[in-house]
Amino acid sequence: LLLALLAGAIPAPALAHASLVAADPAPGAVLEAGPGRVRLTFSEAVSPVGAGLTVTAPSGRSASAGAPTAAGATLGVAVDGSERGTYRVAWEVVAQDTHPARGTYTFSVGATGPAPPGLDARGDVGGISRTGLLLVAAARWAHLLGMALAFGVLFHGLVTRARDRRLELLVRAGLGLLVAAEPLALAGQSVGLGLAPVELATGAFGRVLALRLGGALLLWAGLGAMRDAGGRGRAALVGLGLLVALVDGASAHRVAGPPLLAVGLSGLHEAAMAAWAGAIAAAVVTARAGGAGRIAIGSLAVLTVSGLLLAAGHLRSPLDLLHPGYGLVLAVKVALVGAAAGLGLLAARRWEAGAAAGVIALAALLVSLPPPR
Repeated sequence: LLLALLAGAIPAPALAHASLVAADPAPGAVLEAGPGRVRLTFSEAVSPVGAGLTVTAPSGRSASAGAPTAAGATLGVAVDGSERGTYRVAWEVVAQDTHPARGTYTFSVGATGPAPPGLDARGDVGGISRTGLLLVAAARWAHLLGMALAFGVLFHGLVTRARDRRLELLVRAGLGLLVAAEPLALAGQSVGLGLAPVELATGAFGRVLALRLGGALLLWAGLGAMRDAGGRGRAALVGLGLLVALVDGASAHRVAGPPLLAVGLSGLHEAAMAAWAGAIAAAVVTARAGGAGRIAIGSLAVLTVSGLLLAAGHLRSPLDLLHPGYGLVLAVKVALVGAAAGLGLLAARRWEAGAAAGVIALAALLVSLPPPR
């Protein structure tokens, strides 16, 4: 029955990160007369941010006639196409999975000419600037590492009933990372799209950011309550960690299948990562394996199975592991997970902890990159 459920849970390939799949007028088209409207179709539902969708005339003036309108995966704007020459179309959107994206293309009326000045997205990676991508990945690394040190170590204490001041310090370090990650994530998205933070804070991304930050603040309050209650309440805080993991699952790369199943699978994957890395960290700082070894082995098994199911949803074939972005990062991450497991068997705890931190860093980069199309 378990194998049948796992087989049924394997998601079919689907897109993640909003990418442009159709445009009218088409990129590079030369029209006899100006279009009355520009319409873009994306791989998933999008919401405009900033200017949303703009069209610049050959003279450099705005050719957009009114505000852009969004309907599901379609974004459009009325256009004054009375000038002859080349027009530039630029868009800035946030996808249904909360990942932002921007892009640009040109079309011409009557004859081609020099493109008007505007957004240059040629150096972008994953729909945002390289600097923005690095900041977003750093923020995600801080968040995931915070999940491991805070909720993963709390789970370790719940299972092993360990009481150690050093473990409390780990949890508080994780709490600090969770709080710091969200302003850094907002700054990264702002830099990546070239927008003011307030323009992103009110959309889907802002709601997820607020929920994550709210979870961190609830943990802060819960730790104080747990201390006053003589250590009781770990189970409630571990449950809070599961809720935060589900929030992250709701903003992860989309895969086909029932939405709740996809969110649950992504949340389970992150929760298993936190339990695995948290157990390793606890074993390092206390110099005692105790029940940490059993927790690490069990959570690594869940991490592996859920990771394989998610990979099946994002990769079209094993050859996608050679993709010079998402695929290669995933391949290196899988290899490093294997190395960490081997170091764990050798009881090389510090090296295992270093490998786990590397796995989390690669996971942070992975969720910031678009999977192969």
